[in-house]
Amino acid sequence: MQALKQQVTEEVILLLQMLGLTKDYSNMKRILLIIGALFASQSFAAITSFCANPTMTYQSGCTSTCSAIAASGNFTMSANSDGVCMGKATVKNLSIKKIELGRTEIGSESRCQIWKGDDITIDEVSGLGLSSKSPIVLSECMVGTTYDAIYFTFGRYEDLAGEAVFPDGSNKIVRTTSVFSAKDSSHTDLLNLASWRDLASADTTKAYTIPNTGSPAWIHKKISSNPSDVDLTSSLNVTMHMDRTKLNYSTYTNTTARPGYVCYQNPDGSGLDTNDCVANNNDGTYVTIMPSEYVTGLPLTLKEGDETLNIEYTTLKTDRGNNEYHGVRFLWRMDGSTLKYVGVQPAEAEGEYSQISISGVGPAEGL
Repeated sequence: MQALKQQVTEEVILLLQMLGLTKDYSNMKRILLIIGALFASQSFAAITSFCANPTMTYQSGCTSTCSAIAASGNFTMSANSDGVCMGKATVKNLSIKKIELGRTEIGSESRCQIWKGDDITIDEVSGLGLSSKSPIVLSECMVGTTYDAIYFTFGRYEDLAGEAVFPDGSNKIVRTTSVFSAKDSSHTDLLNLASWRDLASADTTKAYTIPNTGSPAWIHKKISSNPSDVDLTSSLNVTMHMDRTKLNYSTYTNTTARPGYVCYQNPDGSGLDTNDCVANNNDGTYVTIMPSEYVTGLPLTLKEGDETLNIEYTTLKTDRGNNEYHGVRFLWRMDGSTLKYVGVQPAEAEGEYSQISISGVGPAEGL
C-alpha cells in the first residue's frame, strides 16, 4: 500500500509540474486540498487475472483477450454460437459530474453533495492524472451521520474506441467503426427495451443488440449493420458514443427493489443486489452507487469540524502488454464456419481493476 501511495504522489507531482505549479511538498498539500485531491493514476498494478487457458466462453475470475486466444492456437466456437473476448481500448473517456456521500439503506439514503464540476474525465488510456478546480466541501452533509457509500453522477455517454485481432488466428483486425458511432438519442424510452435493443442482430436499424434473451448483460453496440468478417486492418479506430444508460438498463433488470433505480438481478430472478444499482437522471447523466466494500475509508461518521476530504481513484491502465489489456469487449458470432464480429461494449478486466479511497477528513486548512 505504501508503494501505491508513493506512486500516486509521483503521478500528482507530475500533474502539478505539467500545470506549471510548484512541487514543494508543503505547497503541494495545500494545492491538493484546494482542488479536493480528486485524481486518477493509470500506472496502478491492480489485482487482475488473465486466463491461463483463454477461451471464447466466459470464465469466472479471469479475462480472455482476443489476442491471447489467437496466440494460444486453441480457438474454438460451435456453429451458430456467440462468444466474447477482450480487446484493447484506444479511447475510453467518461466524465464525472457530481459526487455525493450517502447511505445504502433504502429510503434513508441521506445523500449530500460534496463535489460538482465539469472538468473531471476518467481517461483509462492516456495514463495522466487528473484534478479539479472545484474543491470537495462537506457543508451539505450532516455531523453524526454515518455514510457507507459514494454516489457518483456520470455523463450519460462514454467515448470509446478500440481494436482486437480475430481470435481465430486469421490475423484479421476488428475495430470500432462509424456505422453506429452516434449517440442514438432518438430512442428515449429506456424501459421499453424492444424499442431500442435488437435481438440476435435481426434489425439493422437498431444500434444495440444482445445475442439472446438469456444474456441481457451482453449488450453491445453494433460495429456493422450485420455481423461481418471484413478485415479492418487498414481502417482507423473510430470513437463511438456509448450510451451507458442503455447499457445499464439492459444489464440491470430489477426495476422495483430500489425506487427510482434499476438494480442487478440474474435473468432467472436470483442474485438481486440492491446496492448494485443505477438511476437515469433524465438530464444527460446517471447515478451509480459505490458501497463501502469498494471504497477504503467507508463507513465514515462525520464529526464537528470536518469540512473536506481527499478522494483517490486509481485504475488499471488499458494496455499492460503481453496480451494483457482491457477496456473494450467484442461480441462475435460463428456464422456456420465463418467467424464474424457483431458489436463492442466498454468492459473491465476481471478482478480488482480500480481502487477508491477516502482520506484526510478534517478541517479545510490553508483555505
